[in-house]
Amino acid sequence: MPKSLAEAKASRALVLLALAAVYVAAGKFGLLFAFVNASASPVWPPSGLAIAAVLLLGRWVWPAVFVGAFVVNVTTAGSAVSSLGIAAGNTLEALLAGYLVGRFASGPATFERPRHVFVFAGLAGFVSTTVSASLGVASLVASGLASLADAPRIWWTWWLGDLTGALIVTPAIVLWFRTRPLGFSDRKAEAALVLASTLLLGMVAFGELGTGRSLSFVCLPPLAWAAFRLSPREVATCVVLLSGIAVRGTLAGVGTFSRGGANESLLLLEAFLATISMTMLPVAVVVAARQRTTEERRRVQAERETLLQRERELRSQAEVASRAKDDFLAMLSHELRNPLAAATSAVQLLEDEAGSVRNPRQAQATAILGRQVRHLGRLLDDLLDVALVASGGIALDRKPTDLARTVLDGIDALRIAGRLDDHELAVDATPVWVHGDPARLEQVVTNLLANAVKYTPAGGHVRVSTQAAGTEALLKVEDDGIGISEETLPFVFELFFQVERPLSRPQGGLGLGLTLVRRIVELHGGTVGAASGGPGKGAAFVVRLPAVPAPAAETVPAAGDAKVARERGHVLLVEDGADARDILRMLLERSGYVVTCAEDGPGGVEAALRSRPDAAVVDVGLPGFDGYEVARRIRAAPEGASLLLVALTGYGQPADRRRAEDAGFDLHLVKPVDPARLIALLAEGPGEPTRGR
Repeated sequence: MPKSLAEAKASRALVLLALAAVYVAAGKFGLLFAFVNASASPVWPPSGLAIAAVLLLGRWVWPAVFVGAFVVNVTTAGSAVSSLGIAAGNTLEALLAGYLVGRFASGPATFERPRHVFVFAGLAGFVSTTVSASLGVASLVASGLASLADAPRIWWTWWLGDLTGALIVTPAIVLWFRTRPLGFSDRKAEAALVLASTLLLGMVAFGELGTGRSLSFVCLPPLAWAAFRLSPREVATCVVLLSGIAVRGTLAGVGTFSRGGANESLLLLEAFLATISMTMLPVAVVVAARQRTTEERRRVQAERETLLQRERELRSQAEVASRAKDDFLAMLSHELRNPLAAATSAVQLLEDEAGSVRNPRQAQATAILGRQVRHLGRLLDDLLDVALVASGGIALDRKPTDLARTVLDGIDALRIAGRLDDHELAVDATPVWVHGDPARLEQVVTNLLANAVKYTPAGGHVRVSTQAAGTEALLKVEDDGIGISEETLPFVFELFFQVERPLSRPQGGLGLGLTLVRRIVELHGGTVGAASGGPGKGAAFVVRLPAVPAPAAETVPAAGDAKVARERGHVLLVEDGADARDILRMLLERSGYVVTCAEDGPGGVEAALRSRPDAAVVDVGLPGFDGYEVARRIRAAPEGASLLLVALTGYGQPADRRRAEDAGFDLHLVKPVDPARLIALLAEGPGEPTRGR
């Protein structure tokens, strides 16, 4: 036999032996008050002990109850037969009470809810005790130890003794064993005072300190005190203490219930004590339940405050991280765009002079360098734009926009860059208006077209169209390229995803273009979808945006009043980077401009006010003071009111654009800027402040 199993059986045997011994002792004590029959007493603690044992330990303790009851009776005045009947009745009483309370009143947790206390009183006190009284009295009558005429009186005494034992003793035992093993609640001094008050007032009502008058009511205040200030366990303990004092005093002829015979006096007293127990105990349970609820609410509130504090800390950390990310993106943009701007301008200058170079290898190298520098610029733009869109950093400058016009502008930009030279492009641009940011919508068009030509072999066909469809404006880009497999189609808009393509394809990319398309379209309240017949069958992308009515037609000025491109004039270039300044100066001079240069903020303001140029191209990051201050000081002077101010910067976030406009800049250009575009904008002259260029 395993040692653990043997130890468990030995432990159970010891528990049974101890329980039986305690039962016998309690039974012998109870039979001291047996006045109507040697086996029937109005004071019977063993019933409460047996019911508590079954509730706390389980039904396996029934042998201890049976043996204890048998020994008590067979050693008192009963026969073996009557003792067996009485023992059977006491055992069935405990088992029935345990089953009913476990089934309908939460078992040993019955004293934790007020309703269950009353259910316990009804089932364990009033129902199960009838079994013991009935079997016990029947055993006495059958054995000749009681007459049939005395049976009702004996039954009543037996039943009330078991009832009070169940209602007074069981709660005290269960509550002591289900809470802390020893000691009262945390209010130990108050608990001791309550016990002392119960003892003192119990002696006033039922003991030597009484006057012999009806003062039983004076024992109630300490019980109420315990119910409202302590716990159900202290209430049950005080009731047991009071019961001992009251029984002793009543038998001594003291107190309200000392009248007639001893048995009748004890019956009245036990009924009183059972009533007190079932009155004060539910009150204590209600108070304890409310205290638990209050403590739980406080705990939940404390946890909530902790969570809120944690949430505030995390939010603060997230805001700090977001600001750090924005600062990093701005710094990254500036540090990467500045050298790229110089390289782009240098390449443009080389390309402009390539026609006069007789060495074809040098001209070819210049063309390759130009393509790769522009490609690097596009990659940088996409990478920074994705970071901005993902963090919600893009602010749309929305206005009524003709989607067809946007498509044509995007096509022009790609054609100027030479990215459509190897494909047949068909355009069906039907005017349809949306409320959107023209610059960002043009980015959608160029990204979709760039994606189409990337995955369409040279000589392939690309078709772009716009049309109205009910309340929506549709933009379609279709190609007859390599197509998309059914497995990869759902992922084409995911970040960094790229359709597999031959290694020989010259086009690169980071897989960001379509992600940007989806994010920008979603910011406009639209959707974008992709479709393909499979590999080798091309692909189609459809953008759906909410359509708006076309705005009222604008008055077209007469040809003589129209703004014409200005004659080449005087440009002030304020740039602290020597390489970028020299290259851009050469490009402007090559285009026919007279260029004045300054390399810091104070020098830029002085040169602008002294030489009065037609336009000023100002780098934002300048020594002395920054380009924003340069713009403010120029605008503050009368001679700077009509000057075209162009911000040339590596900082391209929405806040940077707004700051440039607030400082007085007409244009905000992000490095690397296309030199041809810069020259075209200088030729247009000042107009509305332009953001997003």
